[in-house]
Amino acid sequence: MPVFHTKTIESILEPVAQQISHLVIMHEEGEVDGKAIPDLTGPVVAVQAAVSNLVKVGKETVQTTEDQVMKRDMPPAFIKVENACTKLIQAAQMLKDNPYAVPARDYLIDGSRGILSGTSDLLLTFDEAEVRKIIRVCKGILEYLTVAEVVETMEDLVTYTKNLGPGMTKMAKMIDERQQELTHQEHRVMLVNSMNTVKELLPVLISAIKIFVTTKQFKSQGMEEALKNRNFTVEKMSTEISEIIRVLQLTSWDEDAWASKDTETMRRALAMIDSKINQAKNWLRDPNAPPGDAGEQAIKQILDEAGKVGELCAGKERREILGTSRALAQMTDQVSELRARGQGATPIAMQKSQQVSQGLDMLTAKVENAARKLEAMTNSKQAIAKKIDAAQNWLADPHGAPEGEEHIRGILKEAKKIADLCEDPKERDDVLRSMNEIGVLTAKLSDLRRQGKGDTPEARALSKQIATTLQNLQTKTNRAVANSRPVKAAVNLEGKIEQAQRWIDNPTMDDRGVGQAAIRGLVAEGRRLANALMGPYRQELTGKCDRVEHLAGQLADLAARGEGDSPQARAIAAQLQDALKDLKGKMQEVMTQEVSDVFSDTTTPIKLLAVAATSPQDAPNREEVFEGRAGYFENHAAKLGATADKAAAVGSANKSTVEGIQTAVKSARELTPQVVSAARILLRNPDNQAAYEHFETMKNQWIDNVEKMTGLVDEAIDTRSLLDASEEAIKKDIDKCKVAMANVQPQMLVAGATSIARRANRILLVAKREVENSEDPKFRESVKAASDELSKTISPMVMDAKAVAGNISDPGLQKSFLDSGYRILSAVATVREVFQPQEPDFPPPPPDLDQLQLNDEPAPPKPPLPEGQVPPPRPPPPEEKDEEFPEMKAGEVVNQSMMESARQLHDEARKWSSKGNDIIGAAKRMALLMAEMSRLVRGGSGNKRALIHCAKDIAKASDEVTLLAKEVAKQCTDKRIRTNLLQVCERIPTISTQLKILSTVKATMLGRTNISEEESEQATEMLVHNAQNLMQSVKETVREAEAASIKIRTDAGFTLRWVRKTPWYQ
Repeated sequence: MPVFHTKTIESILEPVAQQISHLVIMHEEGEVDGKAIPDLTGPVVAVQAAVSNLVKVGKETVQTTEDQVMKRDMPPAFIKVENACTKLIQAAQMLKDNPYAVPARDYLIDGSRGILSGTSDLLLTFDEAEVRKIIRVCKGILEYLTVAEVVETMEDLVTYTKNLGPGMTKMAKMIDERQQELTHQEHRVMLVNSMNTVKELLPVLISAIKIFVTTKQFKSQGMEEALKNRNFTVEKMSTEISEIIRVLQLTSWDEDAWASKDTETMRRALAMIDSKINQAKNWLRDPNAPPGDAGEQAIKQILDEAGKVGELCAGKERREILGTSRALAQMTDQVSELRARGQGATPIAMQKSQQVSQGLDMLTAKVENAARKLEAMTNSKQAIAKKIDAAQNWLADPHGAPEGEEHIRGILKEAKKIADLCEDPKERDDVLRSMNEIGVLTAKLSDLRRQGKGDTPEARALSKQIATTLQNLQTKTNRAVANSRPVKAAVNLEGKIEQAQRWIDNPTMDDRGVGQAAIRGLVAEGRRLANALMGPYRQELTGKCDRVEHLAGQLADLAARGEGDSPQARAIAAQLQDALKDLKGKMQEVMTQEVSDVFSDTTTPIKLLAVAATSPQDAPNREEVFEGRAGYFENHAAKLGATADKAAAVGSANKSTVEGIQTAVKSARELTPQVVSAARILLRNPDNQAAYEHFETMKNQWIDNVEKMTGLVDEAIDTRSLLDASEEAIKKDIDKCKVAMANVQPQMLVAGATSIARRANRILLVAKREVENSEDPKFRESVKAASDELSKTISPMVMDAKAVAGNISDPGLQKSFLDSGYRILSAVATVREVFQPQEPDFPPPPPDLDQLQLNDEPAPPKPPLPEGQVPPPRPPPPEEKDEEFPEMKAGEVVNQSMMESARQLHDEARKWSSKGNDIIGAAKRMALLMAEMSRLVRGGSGNKRALIHCAKDIAKASDEVTLLAKEVAKQCTDKRIRTNLLQVCERIPTISTQLKILSTVKATMLGRTNISEEESEQATEMLVHNAQNLMQSVKETVREAEAASIKIRTDAGFTLRWVRKTPWYQ
C-alpha cells in the first residue's frame, strides 16, 4: 500500500495517481455506462515515460549501492512496475482495436493498480535506504558515546571532544534535512525535540567528563557523584539518539509512544509505594498515631499511585487494583475517624488497621504483577524492533553467515513471549501462526544456502517472503501489546470532556469505552487534587467525584441493558452532564490556586543550594546546612513537577502544551538529583574551578527547564483565574501579617511579606509574558502601564516590612507597612482588570437632558387609527437551514469509523451559523462528503468514479478551509493562538492530498475479484485513518479559528461572523 511519510514520495505519487484516476473513471464509464473507451495511447505513454524514468534511476542506484537490503527489495518493485506498464500498453492497444473489449478493461484497471503499488514500493525502498544512511551515523555517535567511560585525562578529553564534534554536526544536519522532508507533523516535532535535547546535553557531557577527570586526577572527594553525573548524561543522550532512530523508521502514526510513558509511570508508582509503605504500616501499627499525620498521608499516596497503575491496566487486572484501592481508602477513613474519637486502641479499630496493612501488601503485589507484565511485553516488542534490521540484512545477503539465522530465532522467541501474555486467543493464534510460517520458510532458506544455492531465484523469493512475513509478525505483536492496554482517553481536559459528552449524548454508541475511560480519568484527577486538600475542602471535591462516578455507572448499566435511550437514561445523562461541568469548574479552581501557591517562587531553593555549596570551608555546620538545603530543593522540585502534572491534566491546554509540560516535568525529575550531585562535588572541592563550572552548567540547565515548565503551565491555565487566585492569596498574606503584628511575631511577618513580594513578582512575570505574546498595541500599553505601577510598589513594601520587623510594636511602622501592602493589592487589581473582557455598556447611557430644547408650540395632533382590517405583523426572519447529517438506513453498509468522524465534525460545525462564515460552510460540506465516502468505500451506494470525485470535492473544500484559516491567523494579534491555528491547518493540505491518492488506490480495487481480502482491508484501513485525521484536523481548525477571531486586528478588513446557533447559556 502507498505510504506518504515524505514530501518527495507524495509529490511523485500525486501526479501518477491523478493520471491513474482518469484511467479508472474511463474504465468505469466503459463497464457501467457501456461507453466506448477512447484511444488511451497518449495518457498511457505519458504514464509509462514517467515511471520508466523512475525505474531507470532506481536501477542505476542499485548498481552503485552497497546496501544489500536495497539490492534485494528493488528488483521486485521494478518487476511490478514494468509488468503493470506492459498491461497498460496492452490495454491501450486492445482498446484501440475494440473500444468495448472486456479483457482490455481488466488489463486497464489491474495495470493502473500495479503502477500505483509498484511506484510506491520503489519509492519506499529508496527512502528506507536513505533512512539507513542516517541511522548508521546515529549509531556511530551512540557507539562513540560509550568511549566516555575510558576518558581519564584532559588529553583524552580534548581528543574525545574533537572526534565527537564533527559526528554530532553531521547527525544534526542530516536530522534537520530529514525532518523538513517529513509530512507527519508529530514525527517532525519528535525529531526536532530529541535533536535539540542532544545538542543541549553536549556541553553538559563535556563538563561532566571534565569534572570526573579532575576529581580522579587529583584524588579529590566527590568522584562517585562525578561518575554518576557523567553516566547520567551519557545515558540521557543515548536514550534521545535511540528515540531519533526509532522515529526515523516510522512511516505512519506512532503506535509506540504510549508504551514508554506507561512503563515509566508504573516504575515511578512502584518506587513511590516502596518508599512510603513502611511509614504507612507504622501508622497502622500505632493505635495512638494521630489521624491526618504523615503516616495516613503515606497510605493515601500509595492508593493514589496504585490507582494510576490501575488506570493503565485492562480487564480483570484493572478491576482488582481499582477495587482494592477504593476499599482500602474507605477502611483507612474509618480507622482515622475511630482514632479522632479516641477509639484507636479498640478491637474494631485494631482489626481494621490490620486489614488495611494486609490489603496494602496484596495491592502492592497486584501492582507489581501488572507492571511486570507491561514491562515484559514492551521489552519483547522493543527487542523485536532491534533484531529485525539484522534479520533483514541477513535475508538480503545471499551469502550471509549461518549465525544470521539466530536473529530470526531471537525474534520468534520474543514473539512467543508476547503470545503467551496475550489475553485474546484470536490474537495469540494469529501471532503463533505467523511464527510457524517463518520457522518453516527460514528452515528451507537455510537448507538452500547450505547447499550453495542462496543466490538462486527460489532462494531470493523465499528471502523476500520471509522479510514480508517478519514485518507482518512485527505488526501483529505491536497490535497485541497495544490491545493489552485499555483504550486511551485524551491527554487534556477539554479532550476528555468532549469524549465524555459524546458518550453521554449517545450511551448506546460503541465507542470502545473511550467515553467512560475519559470520565474515569476526570474522576481520578479530581481525587488526586482532593488528596492534597484538607478537611471540608477535600470532602467537597471528593463528593463531586463520587457523584460523577455514580451517575456514569448508572448510565452505563442502563446502556448495557439496552435502555440507553429510555427517559430514565436521558434524565441521568442530563444530571451527569451538570455534575461533570460542576466537577470541571471545581477542579480548575483548586488547581489554579495550587499553581498560584507552588509557582509563586521557583528558583529560590536552587539559589540557596548554590549558596550552601559555595560557603566558606570554616562556616559552622557547613555539611548539615548543605544537606538541609539539598532536601529542601529536592522537595520543592518534586512539588513543582507534581503541580505541573496537575495543570497539564486539569488545565485548558491543548495536546502539544500538555505533552510539553510532561516532557519538562520528566526533565526536571531527572535533572534534580544531578544538580544535587554537582553541588555536593563543589562543596567538597571548593577550589576546583571545573567543579564550579560544572555546577553552574547543571544549575542553569535546571533553571532553564523550570522556566520553560512555568511558561507552559501558564499557558495551560486561564490568566484571569491565575490573577484572581494570586490576588486572593495576597489578601490572606496581608491578614497573616496583621496577626503576626498583633501577636508580636516578626518571623511570621517577614514570611508573609516575602510571600506577598514573590506573588507580586509572579504576576509581573505573567503580565510580561502576555505582553510578549500580544501584537495588540492598546492591550500591550495597558498591561505595561499596570505592570509598571505594580513594580513600583514592591520595593517600598519590602523596606517597610524590614522596618516593622525590627520594631514590630511601633503603630506608625505597622500602618506604613499595611499601607504598602494595600498599595500592592490595589496595583494587582489594576493588572487583573486589564485582562477582564471589555463588556459594552448596557443599557446605553441616558441622553444629556441639558441639550434638550422645549418651546411653547403645541404638539401636532395624533394621526387617526387605521380603519378596516389591521395589517399582519412583520414575519420573523427565515431560520437558517443546515443540511441535516444523513442517518443510516436499515441494511445500509457504511464504514462506521469514517461515518462517526464525519458526524463529529458536522456536530462541531453546526454550533455556528454559516452565514458570513465560509470556514463553517466548508467544514459542513466536508462532513457531508465524508459521510458519503463512508458509503462509497464499502461499495454500498456507489462506484469508482463517485469515490474519486468525492475525494476531489473533499480536497477542494479542504483547500478553502486552509486558505481562510491562514488569513485569520495572519490577522490574529495573539501569537500563541496564531501558532496553534497554523499548526493544525497546515496539516490539512497534506492529508487531503493523501486522501485523493488513497481513494484512487481503493477505487482500483472496488468490484475486483483478483484482490486478496487482506490487501483490500489494508487499503480501507489506510483510507479510514486518513479520513479520521482529516476530520479531526478540520475540527481543530474550526475551534482555533474561532479563538483567533476574538483577537483579530481592528483594521484587518477581514471578518468572519461567529454566531452560535445555540447560545452557551441555554
